[in-house]
Amino acid sequence: MKKQLILIIAAVLALSSCANNDLPPLTEADQPGSILNGGADIVESFDTPFDYLSTDLSSYIKVADYKGLEVTKESDVLTDEEFEYEIGYLLENYAYYNEYTDRNVEEGDTVRADYAGYRDGVAFDGGTATDVTLTAASDTGYIPGFAEAFIGQTPGQEFSFNVTFPEDYGNTDLAGVEVTFVCTAHAILGDELIYPELTDEFVSENFGYSNAEEFRIAYRASVEEEKKNYVESAMYSDLWMQLVEGSEVLVYPETEVLRIYNEQRSMYNQYAISLGTDYETFISSYIGVTDEELLEECRTYVKEDLIMYQLVKELGVEITDEEFMESAAYFAQSYDMTTEELVAYYGESTIRATIYWQEIMEIVAADAVITEQ
Repeated sequence: MKKQLILIIAAVLALSSCANNDLPPLTEADQPGSILNGGADIVESFDTPFDYLSTDLSSYIKVADYKGLEVTKESDVLTDEEFEYEIGYLLENYAYYNEYTDRNVEEGDTVRADYAGYRDGVAFDGGTATDVTLTAASDTGYIPGFAEAFIGQTPGQEFSFNVTFPEDYGNTDLAGVEVTFVCTAHAILGDELIYPELTDEFVSENFGYSNAEEFRIAYRASVEEEKKNYVESAMYSDLWMQLVEGSEVLVYPETEVLRIYNEQRSMYNQYAISLGTDYETFISSYIGVTDEELLEECRTYVKEDLIMYQLVKELGVEITDEEFMESAAYFAQSYDMTTEELVAYYGESTIRATIYWQEIMEIVAADAVITEQ
C-alpha cells in the first residue's frame, strides 16, 4: 500500500529494490525524469505532475463508500512475554564476538580495525573508517592488496602500506592512483557470539540510565507506544485496501501514469547500466517484475492518489501551515532529523501527502465497524 506511512515507503521500498542489492547511488545527472540510453525504448517524457487538488476528480474516480467499513483490530496491549522478547531482541543488537590479541593475523581471520587512506599525504573521501570488521583475504570486496595487507600484522600495532586503485575503479578521481593506508588491527574476532546482560552498567554505558530497572520502565513505555502505532497502522492498511479494491477508476490521467512510469523506468535503466546489464534483465532479476507489470504498478499508484485526493475534497481535509510544521517536526523527531532536513530529503509534497492520508484514515476509522481482538 503506497499511502501507508508514505515516509517509510519513500525510504524503505525504494531502497529495498536497490540498496539491498548493493546498487550504487545515482548522481544528479541520473535522477529520474531524464531519458536514458541503453535499455528498451522509453515513452515520451511528461515532466509536470498531475494537479490532483486543482482538478475535478469526479470524472476520473468513483470512490467506494468509506462509511461502515468492517475491520478487525488486534489488541494493542503489550504482554510481558512480548516485552521480554523485545528486550532480548535489543540485547541481540549489542551482541559481540570474543576477541584475540595474543597472535598475529592469519589469512582468513576476521579483524576489528581502523584505517585511513591518504593521497599525496592528504586524506581522501571515503578512505577512512574506524572500528570496522574485515576479512584478511583476497576477494573480500576491497581493492586488491588492501585486505591482504592485514595478514601477519600484530593486533594493536599501527602499520602502513601502499596500494593502487584499479584502472576501472568507479571513482574516476582514484582510478589507477597509488595511495597510502595507515591501519591498526585492534583484535582478531573469534567464533563465539557473546550476548550482554541488562545490567546497570550496560544501560548506563549505552543508554544513559542510572540502573536497569529505570531503563526497563522507560523502554516498556516506548515499546507500548510502538505497538499501539503498529496496530493502528495495520488497521488503517486494511481499511485502505478495502477502499482501493472497492473504488473504480473511470479514466486514468494517462500523462501522470506515464510520468511515474518514466521515472521508475529511467531509474532502473540507470541501475542496469551501472551493473553492466540491460533494463529488462535488471527489473526481472532485482525488482521481480516485467515491464508490463511495472506499468500496471504505476497505474495502481495513480489510482491510490486519485482516491486519496478525492477523499481530501469530499471530507474537506485541509492542512494549515502550523499543522504542516507540527507534523513535519513529529516525523523529523521519529527519524532523528531536523525538520529542515526532513523536508529537504523527502520534499514538502510527500510530507503533505502523508498528513492528508493520516487525516483521511482517522475519519474513515471513526466511521468504521471495528471488532477488537
